[in-house]
Amino acid sequence: MYRSIKSVIFDVDNTLYDFTHSNRLALNALKEYTKKNFGWTAEEFDEKHAAVQHEIYEQLGYNGSCRDRMLRYQKMLEQSSLPLFPHAVKMYEMYWSTLMDTLTPYDGMSDVMKALKEKGLKIGIGSDMVPYTQMLKLERMKVLQYFDFMVTSEEAGEEKPSPKVFSMCVKKAGCLPSECLFIGDDLQKDYYGALSAGMNALWFDPYDKKNAENVARITALKQILQIISD
Repeated sequence: MYRSIKSVIFDVDNTLYDFTHSNRLALNALKEYTKKNFGWTAEEFDEKHAAVQHEIYEQLGYNGSCRDRMLRYQKMLEQSSLPLFPHAVKMYEMYWSTLMDTLTPYDGMSDVMKALKEKGLKIGIGSDMVPYTQMLKLERMKVLQYFDFMVTSEEAGEEKPSPKVFSMCVKKAGCLPSECLFIGDDLQKDYYGALSAGMNALWFDPYDKKNAENVARITALKQILQIISD
């Protein structure tokens, strides 16, 4: 049991919903688009996408701006000597509309947020992304109203497991690190990152991987309510 918890902070992607599934569908939509318009095979798309993503990470480092999809598609088009108009905007809109339309919240997610709010806890987000898209996701899943604050890597200028991300979460939570519980799917970034910052942590493992020992782990979000004591 976790006692004296005043704030519960969540990662978003693959923690509140199945990002892997929605991202795959969104990329498949782009593969169809680029096949139709440029003659690219799926393999060619994957190679170009991976190369540009690596280039952006090398250029910008790991922060919020490195995850900007528009920048990825801009560079893919430029490096293939293809016109930005109208394709860059269309690719960007296609990716996000497909992802948003296929968001699949994990079972009971909304009920968990409602129950935590009824307990009087502050609920936050700590995510490697930009606030605009993360808020849209929460709004689409009809849970944005439960959240009190958000910290993204765009705001922090660094990605998890950077202490800066977690210290900003603690500051916005308005309590001690030991009174915060951080929950995320990435064992290194979310779980150990939060522990290193003096917070409590739960590793969310929805596929029951069990590939770590001595880790506080849940396989369903509703288990959070069973382990947080009043």
